[in-house]
Amino acid sequence: MNDRFYFWPAALFFAVLAALFFQIELARRFKDPFPPISASLSSPKTQLNDFAGICFGTRRLAADIAWIQTLQYYGTPEAGQSEHDFENGIGKYPDFLAYCQRVLKIDPYFSYVYYYGGGALGWNLNRLDEAEELLKEGVSSLPQEWRLQQYLAALAYQKNHDPAKLVKFLESFANDPNCPNLLRSILANIYKKQKRYRDALRLWLMIYDTHDPAYRDRALNQIQELKPLGFPA
Repeated sequence: MNDRFYFWPAALFFAVLAALFFQIELARRFKDPFPPISASLSSPKTQLNDFAGICFGTRRLAADIAWIQTLQYYGTPEAGQSEHDFENGIGKYPDFLAYCQRVLKIDPYFSYVYYYGGGALGWNLNRLDEAEELLKEGVSSLPQEWRLQQYLAALAYQKNHDPAKLVKFLESFANDPNCPNLLRSILANIYKKQKRYRDALRLWLMIYDTHDPAYRDRALNQIQELKPLGFPA
């Protein structure tokens, strides 16, 4: 039998072994910035990929991949979902919180996940309790991220049906470079319902200028629709 048949499995085994020894030596010499790996890191379908990324010292990359998969899940139309609901992120997506938590079990300092996930759960999917759960996890992991406390306050405005305070919060955050376009789009939709077309148009222009591929087409459609309303002939 060809010797190459035996070579590759042995080479892979020793490569994995060397990587593990390297990780052990790093752990001995340097303090790991991440918390210990959870036994329930992710689902059986993704657990091997997640652990492989961690074992090979690419924890941030593993989290990035998990986040891309989260966005793919949330960006895939559901059965029977209308075009309007899909474009506005409205649907069931029952596993969305679990997808976000999977990313954060790999990298709990991935702040954008708390902001985007909390916004999607709280306003698009109307699952306020799950949004609150995710944001509280963020406050615990990243107490210096003071905006997360504001998100929790905004959820309270949503629960109490206080649109004026909700708009005030969104306006205070919309111009922040770190504000997810998801929240800007929520505010733009509120402006549109209130017939504040120029304000809505300004936000969609801002979203379009971020060159975010997830919002580029939607922003362009909204700009074309709002221009005659915001600047009538």
